[in-house]
Amino acid sequence: MKYFAGILLVLFFVACSSSENIQEQEIVELQENNEDKAAEAQSKFIDGTMLEMKGSYANAILEFQDALKLDPQPGIHYALAKNYYRLDRFANSLHHAKKAVEGDSLNVDYNYLLATIYTTAGLPDSSALAYQRIIKSDSTELNAYYNLAKNYENNKPTKALEVYKKLLDQTGPEWNVLVKIAEINEKLGDIEATISTVEELLELNPSNLDLQKLLIEAYIKNLMFDNALSTTEEQLQVFPEDVLLIEYKAQALMGLNRYTEAGEVYKTLIRESSINFEQKVAIGGIMLNTAVRDSNVYDLAMTVLETIDSDSSDWQVKSFLAEGYLMREKDSLAYDYFEEATRLAEWNVDLWIRLGGLLFDGEHYDRAIENMEKAEVNFPDHFAVNLLLGLCLGQQEQHAEAEPHLKKAADLQPNDFTANYAYGFTLNRLGNSDEALIYLKKTLNIDPDNAQIWGTIGMIYDNLGNFEKCDEFYEKAMSLDSTDALVLNNYAYSLSERGIQLDRALRMVNVALEADPNNASYLDTKGWIYFQRGDYENAEKFIRLSLDQNGDSAEVWEHLGDVYFKKADPVKALEYWKKALTLDESNENLIKKIEKGEI
Repeated sequence: MKYFAGILLVLFFVACSSSENIQEQEIVELQENNEDKAAEAQSKFIDGTMLEMKGSYANAILEFQDALKLDPQPGIHYALAKNYYRLDRFANSLHHAKKAVEGDSLNVDYNYLLATIYTTAGLPDSSALAYQRIIKSDSTELNAYYNLAKNYENNKPTKALEVYKKLLDQTGPEWNVLVKIAEINEKLGDIEATISTVEELLELNPSNLDLQKLLIEAYIKNLMFDNALSTTEEQLQVFPEDVLLIEYKAQALMGLNRYTEAGEVYKTLIRESSINFEQKVAIGGIMLNTAVRDSNVYDLAMTVLETIDSDSSDWQVKSFLAEGYLMREKDSLAYDYFEEATRLAEWNVDLWIRLGGLLFDGEHYDRAIENMEKAEVNFPDHFAVNLLLGLCLGQQEQHAEAEPHLKKAADLQPNDFTANYAYGFTLNRLGNSDEALIYLKKTLNIDPDNAQIWGTIGMIYDNLGNFEKCDEFYEKAMSLDSTDALVLNNYAYSLSERGIQLDRALRMVNVALEADPNNASYLDTKGWIYFQRGDYENAEKFIRLSLDQNGDSAEVWEHLGDVYFKKADPVKALEYWKKALTLDESNENLIKKIEKGEI
């Protein structure tokens, strides 16, 4: 047994020794195999690099892919990323760039490439992270600071400024960086910081004209007109024909309220042959805008614009002059110039609308209709064109002609208050009360507290004989605005027609007349209330006062005839009824009165 055990022990040591020899052999073989793969990978990588240098990027990628399979090193991923990027295959490029950075996160080249890919893909935040890793790896890597700051410029300008300032800490006053800082401050509206930076730049290069101009512009924006003027005049000594410097001088003089001198500079400027027409027009526009803020500039602005206009036939100059004449309430001249502008720029719908709106506000309805009909030829489906044309026709009592234009306006903008109200009102005047109510009630959804809309709907229900609804809407209107003259008059007239609440009706129309003492309609209402109360003397008095204001109302002449009939003067009554009939030939009630000779 001892012998047997000894044999087993010997066998064990022999076996162990044999196993160790086998493992060592496998390790050697593995190392040799890895070395062979690394050597082959290196060979593939070199082949790929040679192809890359020749510009054969697709073939280089094939070699790099083979190399990657043999030896997955970050550098091979980086090579693949570069070549995919050159072929605009950004997804593949990004994948390998990320792999390269994962393998060596502080490698500057890898991070630069990754940042570039992210920037190209429009991912500035991801790009910024790559630049930050570069800076962490090497705080003296100036390009990383510069690119990181550029990366922040559009969306994070304040952070961009911080990075640029850190860069200046390392470089000292560096031209390109200071220019960037000046530009960002300009965008941020930090004029003082812009001035400070530009002044620093000028210490580096005092002869740079562009910088001098930037400084002058900053002075003007910061209302430092004395500085702007002195700097401009210094530069004009060197560059006396520089157009922008001349304009800056004029602006500085304007800022110092030296209008006469500024005017002379501007006159010189607009006669300058090197200035194109658009620049001259821009100067005129700037001066007119200045005149809006400061009336002292008005005469100068108009002189400049008239000078430009005398040498041209430009719609924009005409429109500027028109606006200028409006400022001095020379409306007739303004209309003429706007009409000339629309003739020169028929394509400009805003001009047509401006002209139409002004004519409407000035109650020149015929002229407005003529112009808006011309506008409609070019813009048949434009909301404002149709609305203005419809409103003007309505003011001229041409409701049938107004209806299609107002309908189109309401269809084009279903939620527009004016379009719905005007269309509803017109439908009612055309006798289409039911549809009128639909559009007028839409306006209540838009503006539920508008007393006039409630009153208008009340008037329609009154005409329909639905007095319960009529009173409901009139009362609501008065609860919203107890001083609305039109609502008070119309409700008072409705009550007087029904012969009810006459004392209240009289109080209501008196309030309306306090607001508008010469309103023919209100005077007639008061006369008719007296008529219903049997006070025919006062009835005649106020009805005649109404006719003095407007002698073209058939209804008021009929009222006067009714008064004379009650005053037992049928001859006079018949005379006035016939007068009324000449103004309203289809009035069947009048015809019956005349035929019968009585009410």
